[in-house]
Amino acid sequence: MKKLDKLEKYVRVPDTQFYGAYFYDGEDILLHDEVEEFNDEKGNLESRLTIKDTIENGVFKKYKLFEDIKNNAKEETKREFAVKEGDMLIFVMYEGFTKTHTPLITINSAIDRLKMLDSRNYDEKGELKK
Repeated sequence: MKKLDKLEKYVRVPDTQFYGAYFYDGEDILLHDEVEEFNDEKGNLESRLTIKDTIENGVFKKYKLFEDIKNNAKEETKREFAVKEGDMLIFVMYEGFTKTHTPLITINSAIDRLKMLDSRNYDEKGELKK
């Protein structure tokens, strides 16, 4: 019978979606105001997405309207929540800005963390090789 002498190290697949971050500075601001239209394969207008995100007097306000033109349907979303100076808001494609409850780090910090997982970067004392 063979003996297992070592295990290969694995981690969860890293999230490679990029999020744009904005740190609220206490000033009123128009964060995002966009209308995007989507066409079918024949070039006919199929749907429209409208997003407007603002911060006024410390209140984040989101307006989102999805219009399914082909099926004559609409979905409208309005949200408001308080923000304080230093709060991070993230930009997500087709969603606009939102507050995240998931900790985020810069890409360079993520790369540094991944390098720490690779034992080939460390000597037998556990110190980073130069």
